[in-house]
Amino acid sequence: MSHERVTRAQSLLGTLGVDGILVTNGTNRRYITGFTGEDHAADELSGEVLITANGVYLFEPKTNLPWAQAEAYEGVEVLPQERRWTDTVANVIIEQGLRTVGFEDATTTVQVYNNLVEALDGKGVELRPVGDAVDSLRAVKDDDEVALLQRALQMTDEAFVAAERRMRVGMTEKQVADIIREELRNAGSEGEAFDTIVASGPNAAKPHHSPGDRVIEEGEPIIIDMGALHQGYAGDLTRTVWFGQPSEQLVTIYRIVQEAHDACIANAAPGMTGVELDAVARDIFAKHELDQYFVHSLGHGLGLRVHEAPSASSRSTDTLEPGHVVTIEPGLYFPDWGGVRIEDVVVITADGARNMTTAPKRAIDESLTGELS
Repeated sequence: MSHERVTRAQSLLGTLGVDGILVTNGTNRRYITGFTGEDHAADELSGEVLITANGVYLFEPKTNLPWAQAEAYEGVEVLPQERRWTDTVANVIIEQGLRTVGFEDATTTVQVYNNLVEALDGKGVELRPVGDAVDSLRAVKDDDEVALLQRALQMTDEAFVAAERRMRVGMTEKQVADIIREELRNAGSEGEAFDTIVASGPNAAKPHHSPGDRVIEEGEPIIIDMGALHQGYAGDLTRTVWFGQPSEQLVTIYRIVQEAHDACIANAAPGMTGVELDAVARDIFAKHELDQYFVHSLGHGLGLRVHEAPSASSRSTDTLEPGHVVTIEPGLYFPDWGGVRIEDVVVITADGARNMTTAPKRAIDESLTGELS
């Protein structure tokens, strides 16, 4: 019996109206076949997959064969590839009499495409782009994936708590980022799901910031965005913290972002579109006449990649379903001052959403003091 993911991959053939699909996206290769090898570069893949009605084939160089054979799901046939792997794939396409073969146009290089055209010349095979159809298989997580993501998020939460205890005024952003990386390892993470962000003071006005030599001061916002890795699945967490007494502006902005964050989690539910969920935060910011300072989308899917389907944005074409795992990360950013972002991760359930994140957030009392809740 084939693995459930192999069967789902083959079901795309009828949906797309093709006889085969060539997979060159490394994340999709791992998802469909179970093989964990990572690509070294866009022109140096750690294997390719051909999906047909007769089977799912994983093509590997001889050096990877034992590894791939040990990890491949039931229903995946691991085949050795020639030096120019497109020739091996073309031979299987010809042998099986495939007439229409889809390819992942986002990850198939022009060179690979041209090599395939050359190898299939005169064989009556049409190559057809299939967009993100294979990626869409990963959008709904099964119970095992949710458990893996939950563990990645737990590691992320634990590492944040441990790192925050070690942070001090006078440290640089780089020093804090180094502490976070160390605590991620201590929590059991395989590494960083993405480059850790530590953005203090005016740097917190940049949603994406590379930690630098800026010295952290009292009372200013410090945005920390971090994620652990567990068996390839990514965690994602953002907290805005500060030392000492927060400024009045920080208190005001933090409360508004917290209001948007909480409202989005309370309203997230199956059947809701990504546009509608994004609008929950955007409408709250507009109520406070600050929506122009919300410069990114509300959230994104999370799984084997940090950014994957579904999207919660003003341009999203997605509708939330049970099993979708989505970040909720509203933020406001002000040039020359800084910003605030709060991010949790939810899994969409049959009747709402469950918050998978447990890392504490700052609580602000009426005397403007900031303490961990």
